Amino acid sequence: MNFRKQTFLTLILLCFFSVRAQVDVEIIDGADSSQLKTAIETNASKFLSEVFDAYSDDRALRLNNIVADDGQMSIEMLWENVHFRPEDQYIGEILLNTGAGYQIRNIPLQILPQDVGAETDYKEAVINFDRSGKIMSVYFSIEENTYKQIMEKGIQLKDMERRLEILDYVERFRTSYNQKDIQFLNQVFSDDALIITGKVITPSKKADGLSVSLPQVKYTKQNKEQYLTNLKRIFNNVRYINVEFEDVQIKRHGINPNIYGVRVVQNWNASNYSDEGYVFMVWDFTNPDKPQIHVRTWQPMYLDKGKTQPLPEEEIFDLNSIEGI
Repeated sequence: MNFRKQTFLTLILLCFFSVRAQVDVEIIDGADSSQLKTAIETNASKFLSEVFDAYSDDRALRLNNIVADDGQMSIEMLWENVHFRPEDQYIGEILLNTGAGYQIRNIPLQILPQDVGAETDYKEAVINFDRSGKIMSVYFSIEENTYKQIMEKGIQLKDMERRLEILDYVERFRTSYNQKDIQFLNQVFSDDALIITGKVITPSKKADGLSVSLPQVKYTKQNKEQYLTNLKRIFNNVRYINVEFEDVQIKRHGINPNIYGVRVVQNWNASNYSDEGYVFMVWDFTNPDKPQIHVRTWQPMYLDKGKTQPLPEEEIFDLNSIEGI
């Protein structure tokens, strides 16, 4: 190959690889006006295109003039832990009205944890907008089937708007672990929050002269300060944390309509540790602008390492398990 031909091919390759991604977002339905529709489509398209390019270039995000000033920090915190990019270059979705603003769901993402040897993963994202169409936050969302089931229950109980609000906070709560966002967790736990954590122990008992080992769960209690201090130490000692919520169940208190119990199956994966268990939370929406978690519990899903002995259903915490609510 002569020098001129090689140079020409090199220029073609450089031009090809210098083309930046363009992700187009279309609002299919749900926008109150054409002006709002255009603003949200423009901002979402710019954001996802920037994410795609930053992922490809392995660089920091450039969010100025794309994301509202008070929303940039949380997205940057998430980016420090995991890089992500949209899997599709066209996204057409319905715009949801959350009461405080708007939301687009079901955005498929490829995830690359910022940890040595970590493999790519798949998640779906939620983008939240204020009333003018500016991007305020980005969360990793729960599964779409779970979301639909919760919304169907909301229609039956006529508390759809509240369930949307709860899901928004639950998704933000889960993403805060991925972000290592102690500030948000400090805000959302009430000052008198009770934290209960279960651990499987196997004491031996005598039966007919034989020693029998019977696994059971031993519980320890922490207050808010103790829990956050321990959590901050974990955040500082691990490079990567990925928290997944599955099988989300929301139940309204029988007497107080502002109290909800939320139970999830939590999968915790960090660079040095992983577990699977039930997380139960008591959420108080008396102040809708500042909902609080009064109780958080964690229980192992199984009583043995081989996962052959599931925790009995009657032992899993719910609203009836907590006194004084």
